[in-house]
Formats: sequence, structure tokens, C-alpha cells
Amino acid sequence: MWETLVRPEADRAAGFHAGGWWRNATFLDDLADAARERPDHPAVIAYEGRRLARTLTYAQLDRLVTRFAAALTELGVGPGDDVAAYLPNRWQLTPLYLACHRVGAVVTPVIPVLDVRELSYVLRTARSKVCVTVDRIGDADYGARLAEAAPDTLAHRLVIGDAAASGAVDFDEFFVRTPWEETHTVDPSAALGPDDPALLLYTSGTTGRMKGVVHSQNTLYASVLAVSGPHRLTADDVVSIPNFHTHMAGLAYACYMPLLLGATDVVQDANTDMELLLDLVATHRVTWAYASPAYLVGMLEAQRKQPRDTSSVAQVVSGSAPIQPSLITDMRQVFDLPVRALWGMTENGAVTVTRADDPEGWAGHSDGRAEPSMELRVDAPPGADEGRLLVRGASQCLGYLGQRDVYEACLDADGWFDTSDLARDDGRGGIRITGRTSDQITRASGMKVSTLDVESVLTRHPGVREVALVGYPDPRVPSAELVCAVVVYDGEPPTLEELHAHLAGERVARTLWPDRLQFMWQLPKNSLGKVLRTPLRERLETEFAEGAPHT
Repeated sequence: MWETLVRPEADRAAGFHAGGWWRNATFLDDLADAARERPDHPAVIAYEGRRLARTLTYAQLDRLVTRFAAALTELGVGPGDDVAAYLPNRWQLTPLYLACHRVGAVVTPVIPVLDVRELSYVLRTARSKVCVTVDRIGDADYGARLAEAAPDTLAHRLVIGDAAASGAVDFDEFFVRTPWEETHTVDPSAALGPDDPALLLYTSGTTGRMKGVVHSQNTLYASVLAVSGPHRLTADDVVSIPNFHTHMAGLAYACYMPLLLGATDVVQDANTDMELLLDLVATHRVTWAYASPAYLVGMLEAQRKQPRDTSSVAQVVSGSAPIQPSLITDMRQVFDLPVRALWGMTENGAVTVTRADDPEGWAGHSDGRAEPSMELRVDAPPGADEGRLLVRGASQCLGYLGQRDVYEACLDADGWFDTSDLARDDGRGGIRITGRTSDQITRASGMKVSTLDVESVLTRHPGVREVALVGYPDPRVPSAELVCAVVVYDGEPPTLEELHAHLAGERVARTLWPDRLQFMWQLPKNSLGKVLRTPLRERLETEFAEGAPHT
């Protein structure tokens, strides 16, 4: 299953070790150190809604990892197996991730915005043996989603909450309350090594297929160091990250970075509630936060509505979309806080960040300089200001599961990875992301919309002859995009609501649905019949700016 991976050459791996970016230890060693050195220090403080659900000290976290590992052993999970975590931000994630490492299993975090269609693809291609989810999130029945999506290869479904309704196993009863460690001893030799495949994270693909990005604990370690180092974080820090902890940024900086430091993570499952986030900042004296630009806008609105004491926060880091200068100014005025920009991908975690020695407000003009463990290259045509961004280094992933050809197509002979992003030099040794070369749309949340994938579903609607998805500026976060469906129709033109109903019937995740609908008699194409998205986007932006009607 892992023969498709592309590992760095031995001399490059040796260089990563020599630089201190890779190591011979793992995050399980970090847990053991923290449990021994500061057993009573809070590791995780977790809220479900506005209720404090659980506080775990490092000693308690260590014991839970042992219990969870024994529970996985009882389920027959061992080296080479896959465990999927289809969860919102809950306290169970960190011990579950670490328990998988302990029994030698790969963990596949799945963001909860994915619906049955995408979940089924993930579980099938990852060959997951176990999947853990919750019973409900709002009106959505996640237990039923998992039951519908589960392929024959999935041996066990576990649900936090009401498991009986979907015929699943009760997670809390099986994992939390049953002392499996008294009857099962996990073989220490089964634990994953620092270079073994450890994490499988799915990201939208430009070819219409999601890609399973494989990371080891060492590539993840390098990504964590890229943030904790320049921001000088320590065991005394309290971090809060509203982004999904089943996404690269969330799991790296909320689950693994505090563990490496022996610090505290404050978790909220209602991760879009910025009023709650600020309440938790004030209550638990959060010192460091990571939030995408859309969350920063929400934080500003919440603080203006009801000011809280946020004086404990030393800095906020933001990524997933370029940050507008006005947002930097507002954060300074409202919170008296600097904002640091971060750029990275699921494939490589944090690659660039702005620093304390940059000019005031620099994050509004730059995505930062490369971390010492990573290299950058902008391939710009002669006379051009921008070009394709290529990267390589210690936090680069090990490839795409089952898609070696796709991954190798992104690499040149010297190991440079083509990010499909466009960038320019920021004048201080860093970069500014200016766009993408691929047909992807990036929402303010950081979620990527694969246009080809959604278009293929929309063309099955009887009223749609042709369709192209195009991004247009999000008025709340202009550097991000909303999605417009441009349709050439047959017969009666479909409404946006009808297209939404069609996508819902196909179990396409709501975050992939178009926000707007426009009609054209024909789509602009080149001589080979490929849709020309740039002129289409420019035309739509002009029409939207002039107040053209839309549905």
C-alpha cells in the first residue's frame, strides 16, 4: 500500500537530521517526557458548545493513550492498518492520534464538512479498518453518514454520543471507560518510527480526484518547528486554533505542537463561534492563536460587539489566504496585536512565515520568508514579476497514496515540488502568493474547491448542458473566493436552489456548492475546447462590480 511513496535521497535525509529538522525520536517520546516532567500541567482543555467537556493533564493524556492503544488492539488494529477520524474539534483527537502511532497504525483525519460521497472515497482508498465519528453536529446525522459511506473494508464504526441509532459501537464505552490496558499489552516494537507513514490527509485535487497526502512524524515535526521556533513558543504557552484539527494546520499546531512543547491546547468544537473563542482567550489566558483570515474577520466583529480582555495574546498567525492590509490594521487597532502571515500546504505544512523583525503590517504585503528547513524558488518568465512557486525540504510529504505518477509529475529532477501557486518576490527575501495555476478555488476558510470534480456532478443535472465553476472575490475576505457556477442550459434554466438540491442528492459536501449562478449562451474556449477561465473570471468580476443581476 505504501510502495507508491517518494522518500528523500539518503544524503538529503542526513542533512535534515544534521540541521535538527528531523530526529530519531517521535511524538510518543514527547508525551512520555511531558508526563514525567510536568504530569499535572493541562495538556488539553476542551469545550463542547459552551460547556467545558474535559481537561486532560499530561499524566491523564498518557494514561488515555495507553488505554486507547489497547482498545485499538482489541479491535484488531496493528501495524499497517488505517484508522479514520471523522470528527469536529474534540478532546478525543489527540489521544486517538497518539494511540494509532503506538500500535503502528496510520491515522486518517477527515474534516467534518465532507459528506457521504467524499467520505466514502476516503475510507475506500485509505482502506480504513476503523472510523470514529460523532452522532450529530447540529442537524447533520454523522452516525448515519458514516453508515451510508462505509465500504466493505471498514470493519468497525464507532460513534461518540448516541451510537445505537446508527448501529455503531459506543466510543466512550469502548475506548474511554473500558480498561483494556489491564488485559492487553501493546508490543512496544509495533510503534511507528519517526520516518514511517503516520498521517494520511486528503486534499482536493486539480484532476478531480482527492489526493491522499502521506506524512511521517519527522515531516510533521519539521512543520511544527517551523512555527514554534520563530514564534519562540514554550511550555508556558496556551494555544488556540479554531481551524479543524483534522486538517493539516489544525492538527499540527493544536495537537502536536503543544505536545512537543509541553504546552496547553484550548479546544472548541463550535469552531466558527468567534465570540466563544474570545471568551476562552479571556478565561484561559491564551497566548498564541492560529486562525485563517475569515476567522480574523469574525474575531473583529465579536470584539467590537463585546470587548473581552485579550491582553494575554502575544501574537496571531494567519494562513490559507493572503491577508489584506486593512485586516492587519484592524487587528492592531482592535486587539493591539501583530498578525504573522504563514503560507503552506497539506503537502508541506508551514513553509514561510513573517517575522518579528519585519516592518509593521508586513503580513498584509508578504507571506513571509522560508523556514530554515525549507527552500523556495519562483520560476518567473523573463521580464515577469510572478512565476510558479516551487519548494523542497524537511517538511515535504512522502507522496500521494496510490498516485505516485501524480506526485512525481509535481517534482523536477532535483526534487523541487511544484505547488501550483503563483508568487512574486516580496523584496525582503520572502514571497507573496498572487494566484494559482490550477483550476481550484480557495474559500476564506482555506477549503479548496476542485472545479472539475463539482462540474462533473453538475453536468448530470438535466438542465445543465455545460458548466464552469469560477471563483470571485469574497466581500468579507477579498483575498479569498466565493464560487460562481456559469451554466449553459438546456430547456428551462435551473435555479441555484435546484442545483444545490442536485448536489445534496449526490451527497456532495456543502462547502463545495456554488454561491452564485450566472447564465451564458456559450462558454469561452480555446481551440482544443478547454474552457478559458481567466477571461470568464474577468468578465464576471466586471459584471458583478457593475451590479449585474444574479441568482
